[in-house]
Amino acid sequence: MGLNGQGMPMPDARAVPIEDLHLAEVPCDYCGETEADVLLTGRDRFCGLPGEFHVVACRRCGLRRTNPQPTGPGLAAAYPEAYSPHRADVTVPPAPAGSLRWVLANYRHYPLGHRSPAAVRWLAWPWAALRLRNRKFVGYLAYEGDGRLLDLGCSIGQYVAEMQAAGWQAEGVDLVPEAIATGRRAGLNLHQGTLPGIDLPRDHYDLVTMWHVIEHLPAPKATLEAIRGILKPGGRLALACPLSDSLGARWFGSAWYGLDLPRHLTHFTRPALRRHLEAAGLAVERTQSVRRPTFVRRSYGYLADETGSGLHRWLSRSRMVARLMSHAALAARRTDEILVVARRV
Repeated sequence: MGLNGQGMPMPDARAVPIEDLHLAEVPCDYCGETEADVLLTGRDRFCGLPGEFHVVACRRCGLRRTNPQPTGPGLAAAYPEAYSPHRADVTVPPAPAGSLRWVLANYRHYPLGHRSPAAVRWLAWPWAALRLRNRKFVGYLAYEGDGRLLDLGCSIGQYVAEMQAAGWQAEGVDLVPEAIATGRRAGLNLHQGTLPGIDLPRDHYDLVTMWHVIEHLPAPKATLEAIRGILKPGGRLALACPLSDSLGARWFGSAWYGLDLPRHLTHFTRPALRRHLEAAGLAVERTQSVRRPTFVRRSYGYLADETGSGLHRWLSRSRMVARLMSHAALAARRTDEILVVARRV
């Protein structure tokens, strides 16, 4: 068992035969074109699955995808038993307290107490805006309608638990039965399945969220269309995903932490993500560039694993360097991650 770029032991995924991934050539999810050009070739640096994987760009529309990619039962095989997002237990949090509670009640309309006078809200807005833009709080979207929220790709349901504590009627969907069972033991309302596929009420949810999920989906366009169907008219989708046109992707190439081959099936750029949303009938309302200094450190960790360089290992541990590089990416609007909020039209 080796170490991945986080300095953590990797699951022994070498025991998974490459045949079990059921790798197959797939057409472009957006336009259906089969012809594509190889942009880079990489390997599974997180779990250590065997083989090398190509990232290609569609010759017609430019959408980037892993090709060939895991298909059918191979999608599950790409996530070894010890895949870390499915291993933890749910921590059921208390309701937000202190300044966060005040900010959510006054600026995000959460049912967490009375709002302060308008003059107080106006004076405090610059401070509140900075707090809400902190990457730790990007998941606290504005409370609207009846507060019905669905988290797609919820894993064990930690975000569902946090939103439930903040006043939402929160539910989650995930494909992994063990993750669903963990969340249900914590009392969460979780559904096992995929979208499209699972039977959910139409025109029902005020907010659907996908946190680092869309890049894992074999058919993101179909999923976005299904999401539009379960949103109320005017309901919102909020998603976060890595951007393959970020400075981090340019700096680190096949060692970029945001690649996560072969589990990331589509590698979105800003224009491609907007195009996918609009094609599904979802109008982009706002975007937010999100700094991810952890991506910088883990990418340097991957480089250190590959080169054995002491400098790369030191850089993988330097929080200062990671902060500086992530701030440079933010200034250039080329961060590793983007948050997008889109509304059903």
